[in-house]
Amino acid sequence: MKIIIFANTSWYVYNFRKNLIRTLQENGHEVSVIAPFDDYVERLTEMGVKHYGLPLSQRSMNPFREVVSCVWLFRLLRAIGPDIVLTFTVKCNLYTGICRRLLKFEQIANISGLGEVFEKNGLINLLVSRLYKFALAGSKRVFFQNNEDMQMIVQHHLLPGNLCKRIPGSGVDLETFHPLSSLSNNKPRIFFMFGRLVPKKGYDLFMKAAENICLGGNYNAEFWIMGIVDNGRKESKELLERIMALQRKGIIRYLPPSDDVAIVLQQVDVVVLPSEYNEGVPRSLLEAMACGKPIITTDWKGCKDTVEHGKNGYLVKVGDRADLSRYILQFLETRTEKLHQMGIESRKKAEEEFDDRKVLKAYLSEIEDSFCGNQHAIAATLQSSSIAP
Repeated sequence: MKIIIFANTSWYVYNFRKNLIRTLQENGHEVSVIAPFDDYVERLTEMGVKHYGLPLSQRSMNPFREVVSCVWLFRLLRAIGPDIVLTFTVKCNLYTGICRRLLKFEQIANISGLGEVFEKNGLINLLVSRLYKFALAGSKRVFFQNNEDMQMIVQHHLLPGNLCKRIPGSGVDLETFHPLSSLSNNKPRIFFMFGRLVPKKGYDLFMKAAENICLGGNYNAEFWIMGIVDNGRKESKELLERIMALQRKGIIRYLPPSDDVAIVLQQVDVVVLPSEYNEGVPRSLLEAMACGKPIITTDWKGCKDTVEHGKNGYLVKVGDRADLSRYILQFLETRTEKLHQMGIESRKKAEEEFDDRKVLKAYLSEIEDSFCGNQHAIAATLQSSSIAP
């Protein structure tokens, strides 16, 4: 079958959907990617994938610009003639759904979080809600990464329940991300936060807790941040400036973005994400679990799916700096053996619940079902068009 993967950056496709591409290719499917051009296009083409560029802004709300993107997408899809389009992120899901109403292909949408517009009231929220209902109602399947998002969509009658299915986040590659013990009684205990530099993910909370702990006692601790600046957000650039200011004070160690996150994860002791961002299941936590790291995160949708409180980490109250500081201090006082056991529990949870092979299996099942449906439709058409003797 001719399959397209459509996402808002080529970086996203390469880093998060590489195994999906390989699995589809191994099963005999022709895979193409639609995404804006960036530094990862060449890596995708080296995988035998045909790449189609598309002008798409992640955060633009300019109606003219969005219509242009949608028209461009329609022309691409009409020219390529795919059997199935696999879509990721809000605009890709919605715009493909609109095009699908005029073209003959099937769509499998992945909602990795409802996004910031659902956190707001008013016209934008109402418009996007109606777009979900209009664009995705005729999809082959809509995957959700946490139950809260799926239930909200179904309860508000935006999509029927039989169309929706929950999968375990984006899954995690258990071979690439694997434990390598870094624990020692002598070295500093390293607390690590990484991902896109979006303030609602809790970076300021983490930095304030780090500052209080560093200035308030003689603790053998380090606080690391690896952040990817979102150039479309002014607040992301301002956040980086605050991080660099604390690095100059010796409180935070900033690491530039890396494609080898697993190597960094294997050096740290605890991964922290005090998020209140409207996403699916944070990829950073899945990778941390696979590398056998204890976690501190918020009792918030998606985040809380990764932690059994007191077993492989701790859940803190959303926006509560004192709660976060308390559990960081608790980890500083925890024996190395106990920390190691919590890391083992994280790895076990990743293996049992978040293995990316579960996600790949869910996609292959839907695609196989579509393939069988197409074969039956072709056979029926041939039979009905045959001339009786």
